[in-house]
Amino acid sequence: MKKVLFLLAAFGLVATASAGNIEIINDTGGWDIWYVYISPVNSDSWGDDWLGSEILYDGEYIVFDVPDGDYDIMLVDEDDDEYIQYNVGVYDYYVWGVTLDDLGSVDMGSGYYDDGDTVYGSAAVTIYNDTGGYDIWYIYCNPSAYSEWGEDRLGSEILWDGDEYTFWVDGGDYYDIQCVDEDDDTYTFWEVWIGNDGLYLPVDLGDLD
Repeated sequence: MKKVLFLLAAFGLVATASAGNIEIINDTGGWDIWYVYISPVNSDSWGDDWLGSEILYDGEYIVFDVPDGDYDIMLVDEDDDEYIQYNVGVYDYYVWGVTLDDLGSVDMGSGYYDDGDTVYGSAAVTIYNDTGGYDIWYIYCNPSAYSEWGEDRLGSEILWDGDEYTFWVDGGDYYDIQCVDEDDDTYTFWEVWIGNDGLYLPVDLGDLD
């Protein structure tokens, strides 16, 4: 995955000292995103397209700076299909890895959303594989109060070196996180606070257990 560009807050929003970031990852598997709209929840219009003349191609990502706050986000792909998240709290680093499962709209303020098969939490957790050569085969993340790791968050996926993977948890709690690489080496993070704005966690060899 490669980064296409980095944009400062614009189109009526000015970044302040307490700025957050919104990262949009195009993980649709074949559809390019032509328009991105980011609007404060109290606004009655979507405003201008934040991509401008750019296109967010499949497999690429983009980061926007915004003031801390609550936002509605709408993406429009090349087929004019819409992906909308309402009431997104951005108070640090918010990541949306958009897939075809996100077609339509969801109210993030409800705390959960359901894609028909799995109920996801309200906070995005993004793991960045920065090991420099080792693929991550398993990711576990459970509240610290739990005694077991639970399900593998990657499922049938592999987090290749240099890539990111996003999953969802219920924000507002301490979590234990463990990654397991291709050599069965583990990288464990104990009692990590995950707020409603989610977590961005780079994993490198310095984190080996």
